[in-house]
Amino acid sequence: MIELLQLGRAYGQGRLRMAVEAALALGCGDSAAVRHLLTAKDLERVTPDPLAIGALAAFERPKPSVTDYDQLFVGDARGELIGGQAR
Repeated sequence: MIELLQLGRAYGQGRLRMAVEAALALGCGDSAAVRHLLTAKDLERVTPDPLAIGALAAFERPKPSVTDYDQLFVGDARGELIGGQAR
């Protein structure tokens, strides 16, 4: 409660009331949730434009696939005996 009063002093009673109502609507009753809702706009960052990679595109490769490793499985995932031998 004391932290909420301090937040009201710093951000104003109107913003605090809106943040408390938003937190309660979300099912949060913690002062940390109210503080987050009050300061969330301060946390937003500008996303930079992608850099042009130019000549580096020649080094681009497809993502590796691990499906060929399925051939290495001898038994099933439970480790049961296959052909008289344990996995």
